[in-house]
Amino acid sequence: MEDTQRSLNVIVLVILLAAQSLFIVGATAFLVIELLLAEAEFPPTAIALTVLVLLAAVWLIAMTIGVYRGRAWTRGSVLTYQFLQLAIGVGSVQGFIPRPDIGWWVIATAVLGIVLILSTPVTRYLDRRD
Repeated sequence: MEDTQRSLNVIVLVILLAAQSLFIVGATAFLVIELLLAEAEFPPTAIALTVLVLLAAVWLIAMTIGVYRGRAWTRGSVLTYQFLQLAIGVGSVQGFIPRPDIGWWVIATAVLGIVLILSTPVTRYLDRRD
């Protein structure tokens, strides 16, 4: 009989993904409000950005639920998302308008996500299903 109890690493990863999901949902809401209330200089670009952030929010929510349920497909997806977030964080630290105060938080959460998803307890938890 297999032990299906979630380890501390799995719980921390689910909490991290849920927090990232909430942040992305908040960013999506902000972009929708800005799209409706402010006049965009380039409306097609503003709409495209809003749709892309909405898709990222849906993707991240699906990953969070998948990790919570122990689905094996989430491992590669979470790893991909965390590497994309790491790239965004590095861009925030050294971009055109650098924001290291935000960038380091983004980098730290991405590195934590990468370490957690590659940890042995999470790998075992995700490998025994699907």
